Amino acid sequence: MISLFKIGANGQKTFNGKMCLLLIAAIAGIILILIGSSATAVDTPTENVTYTTETDELVIYQRYLEDRVQALCESVNGVSQVTVAVTLSGTFESIYATEFREGNEEYVILGSGSSAKALYLTRAAPDIAGIGIVCHGGGNEIVRCELISLLAATFHVSTNRIYVTEARG
Repeated sequence: MISLFKIGANGQKTFNGKMCLLLIAAIAGIILILIGSSATAVDTPTENVTYTTETDELVIYQRYLEDRVQALCESVNGVSQVTVAVTLSGTFESIYATEFREGNEEYVILGSGSSAKALYLTRAAPDIAGIGIVCHGGGNEIVRCELISLLAATFHVSTNRIYVTEARG
């Protein structure tokens, strides 16, 4: 067992300075490790940078599409006070380069060893699963057909996934 005191030839305990310094250094090292692992890096202020979660990104994208649909619908003659709901299928998807080798599709890998990574190409947005529209003028069959055709062509959504109805009052 390690002791901070030495027992001298005469039986007296004397202070062991080397062991005390070693103990202090060990405690200081443990404290530094604990502080270092729990501390977060100091954020440097950056302009125009927003950090979001994937859910936040989906909500932002969904609102963007709803705003585009609303603006498009409101530009049609006989349509006003448009409310839009867009439903998405899935989430954003990362697309990586692939190639066929010996009949199998494999990712294109750059680098080797621990630095090997698949070749990233792009990020695909989720498809629109459906569009719902409530608006003044939506009860008119001609306006309804025109809106459905417009949205199907613009957003590549089949007509059976677009619903238009008349707004109250």
